[in-house]
Amino acid sequence: MNKRHTQRQNWWWWSLMGVILVVLLVSAAGTSPTEGNSDDRLFAIAAQIKCVQCVGESVAGSAAPIAIQFRSEIASQMKQGRTNDEILNFFADRYEGVLLTPPSTGVGSLVWVIPVIAIAGAALLLAESLRVRRSRGPVQQPSPEDEALVEVALEARHSEPSVTSTDTTDDS
Repeated sequence: MNKRHTQRQNWWWWSLMGVILVVLLVSAAGTSPTEGNSDDRLFAIAAQIKCVQCVGESVAGSAAPIAIQFRSEIASQMKQGRTNDEILNFFADRYEGVLLTPPSTGVGSLVWVIPVIAIAGAALLLAESLRVRRSRGPVQQPSPEDEALVEVALEARHSEPSVTSTDTTDDS
């Protein structure tokens, strides 16, 4: 197989992997409804609000009385036709630090920026390592002389008598 054919095969393989990755990311991201009065929308909004009574739980997953009250307030505001951002801002204005989604401004923006920079850096390192690997050329095969040397060394190794660690001298 020639080098050009191998490169073409590698190109298709990486393209296929890229398409699969994009499809998985898009399907995993999913979109939550942004209008209407559905339970999906209610729980999508509630999942972004921290339960002030519970530790490490969102309003969507908590059975605490305050979480139930928050969910009924979300439902009420949904019926009034408010957007998701308006509902989230309502809770953020009344309860400090209640939103689970970090802010996209100030120091909180680092939560959004650092992963993008890390992924871009990893992609650049991968591309550079692949470029260096390709520039080295094909891996050299051993010459017939090298193979002959290895054969001689192996034969010499197998023909040597094995030495035992016990001494069988008789002292009588």
